[in-house]
Amino acid sequence: MARAACETKVAQLSNSEQRASKAEDALVKNGLGVRRYVYGENELPVKAGTLVMTTYATGGVREMLRNWVMHVRRLQSPLLVCAMDAAVVAQCSAQQFDCLDWSKNFGTGAHNAFGEYVRGNELGFRLLGVRKVDALLSILRQGIHLVLSDVDCVWSADPLPFVLGQRHGYESLANADMLIATDCMQPEQDFDGDGCFAAGVDKNTGIFAVRATADGIGAMAEWRVRLAMGQKNEQDQTTFMDMIDGNGRGHRWGLSGPQRTSWCRFAVDWCSERQGKLGALPAGSGGCHGSLHTGATRFAGASRVANTVAGSRKVMDVCLPNVSRAMKLGIFPTTEVAGGHTFFVQQYQLSTGRWPRAVHATYQFGDDSDYPFGKRQRFRDWGLWLADDEAEYVGSVANPIRYLVLDDDEPPERVAPTASDRTNPAQLLARGTQHVEHLEKTRQRIAHGVALARALNRTLVLPQLWCYCDKFWSRLSGCAIPEAASSQPLPFRCPMDHVVEPQWWHGQPAARNRRPRPGMLAARADGPWSDGMPFRGPYWLRQLGAHPAVGMSSARLSRKRTERPQGPVPRQLLQMAAERLPARRQGLQHEFEAASDGPRLVLPAERAPSDAELRSMLEPYQHVSLLRVAMSEAGGLLRCHERREDADDLQRLTNVLFQHTWCYRPQEMTAEWSRVERGPKPQRGKEPWCTWGFAQPKAQGVCAKE
Repeated sequence: MARAACETKVAQLSNSEQRASKAEDALVKNGLGVRRYVYGENELPVKAGTLVMTTYATGGVREMLRNWVMHVRRLQSPLLVCAMDAAVVAQCSAQQFDCLDWSKNFGTGAHNAFGEYVRGNELGFRLLGVRKVDALLSILRQGIHLVLSDVDCVWSADPLPFVLGQRHGYESLANADMLIATDCMQPEQDFDGDGCFAAGVDKNTGIFAVRATADGIGAMAEWRVRLAMGQKNEQDQTTFMDMIDGNGRGHRWGLSGPQRTSWCRFAVDWCSERQGKLGALPAGSGGCHGSLHTGATRFAGASRVANTVAGSRKVMDVCLPNVSRAMKLGIFPTTEVAGGHTFFVQQYQLSTGRWPRAVHATYQFGDDSDYPFGKRQRFRDWGLWLADDEAEYVGSVANPIRYLVLDDDEPPERVAPTASDRTNPAQLLARGTQHVEHLEKTRQRIAHGVALARALNRTLVLPQLWCYCDKFWSRLSGCAIPEAASSQPLPFRCPMDHVVEPQWWHGQPAARNRRPRPGMLAARADGPWSDGMPFRGPYWLRQLGAHPAVGMSSARLSRKRTERPQGPVPRQLLQMAAERLPARRQGLQHEFEAASDGPRLVLPAERAPSDAELRSMLEPYQHVSLLRVAMSEAGGLLRCHERREDADDLQRLTNVLFQHTWCYRPQEMTAEWSRVERGPKPQRGKEPWCTWGFAQPKAQGVCAKE
């Protein structure tokens, strides 16, 4: 289709109309003249032809929703949240954003029957998926176009130029009935090919755009039917994939072999009416893969490319049996709509210098049934989390928080070479061994930091973490996911959930449930071990420019005298130091270091102090917000605990915080794997293809009697 025709087709989505629609929305008021934020399906505050940013939420993800809304508001685009329960309806008015009240269609629903964080319940999550699609269909059928994203997504730029095909190289996307994101990890296929459309990569339903066309609405309606009849682990993404693949309803668990064969014959006949017979049905075929299309692609009708603008990204004509013979499907580029792996692990944004429009927290770890701890921490560590309460997270004049900052003072080593002899297990496991040894050393040093923070009642600020292996559920090639190996940096800045489990740092479930809000950390570092350990990620330090009372109140704790010359010290500072440092400092040296981030507090070199001695030495420095410690020195700054109860509690806390095991499995050892699997199963931890991590760190014990 020519560019002029494309522009005519989507003229109703123009920027000017969107801005006008938004201006009109601001005037929508109830009978009392007060701005409304909650609407029923027949009174939506946006007009037909408008493109609206939307998500759906229950009260279990209200903080994620708050973060999503704060990001979308920066785009100045219309937004409409599908409120799935009363908690979100209340949040719409409190945070002042428009929502479609879908709570009345809830019944007892997932929120009440399955707990607040519905993602932790398989049946509840699938039922929520059905209701989500119902809400979206009610919007689409009013002629409103949608960009849907889950609440575990952040938007940094407007997707409208891509939906409209207004970016060079993406003009054809203006023709698509639906645009979807993928889990593509191969930049070669995504950038230069078809967006991994034909590579068998999952199409991720966490971010997609759908136009209010007959085919767009028809595909959504079919998806709704499949979700409603799903069984076992069939969820929104698996049912969507089966639909796009051309498989029958209930393909994974609901169809017998003969029923699948019957469906595939029907599907072939349906799709062949437009593109001719595509080959005989393979004997014994469990699905429709290979029967509806030619070549390597497994997608129904995908061998036919839509009328694509020359030089533009492809749009596919996808045949959805009994729905559409030519739904036009486009793929968002991964540089613009990033998945959790391409952003947080492969880190395209660093290698390409291109910040994506959207980031979706997929391929993550560390969540629990009561809160998405891992997702939030990943957002925090890349500056994507806007929903923190500053008084709680940074502290205030009335309630100052004191911190112990672990500084990584040793650069990461170069990654071990790839195996030159693929028959040599030691070479194949070399990178996994390097990774485990590095992280066990890192974890031990962090454990020393935990002991110091607990002894001094300071919130721990974690260092930048480095990994030499990806953390993945399956086998790795050269310590990377095989599809990602060409673009995976090693070592890389790895997420917290690759090293420890974030949920346990928030305390045991009973302790977490006692706090005013889900996801809160312990208020003190020296509380009961079951409360966990209050911490901040390394990105937090970059935010302190807005908080000089914290960021500029700093000192360094060490057992090493500085080798740099000390600068001249004003007489007033010397007098203050003399007044504030009584004899109880017990040999602690206070050095004024020129051009540093604060004084250096040097402990006695001959012997590290006990916890009580350390508290006594540092009591005059209670006012210091950031007490910095080099990771390489952390283990030598605290000798022991004077009370056995404190030593025992630290050991319990350490055991909980660092519980984390993982097997790093080289893909190159698949043959070895298969051979052993055919015989008696090896004992856990003794598998010849695994490098297992991690050893439990040691904690300082009780002081010996002298």
